[in-house]
Amino acid sequence: MAEQVYLVRHGETDWSRSGRHTGRSDIPLTPAGEEAARGLAVRLAGLSFSAVWSSPSLRARTTCGLAGFSGVAVVNDDLAEWDYGA
Repeated sequence: MAEQVYLVRHGETDWSRSGRHTGRSDIPLTPAGEEAARGLAVRLAGLSFSAVWSSPSLRARTTCGLAGFSGVAVVNDDLAEWDYGA
């Protein structure tokens, strides 16, 4: 069986909803973003993962937890968004 990689973007934030680039700003999820993250748990149910990684941002860690992976996710600083400066 071939291995697959699933990439999941964090749920909606106020900034992503308005089209602004979040970068290293640690913006929380909106209620709609939280609901979408909970929906991931349903979409990913029944799949098994050999590893689950999250960026260190609050929005990514919250998405990961609401999707049901808080107990197994490893925060990886290399997954942090780039810092484009001011």
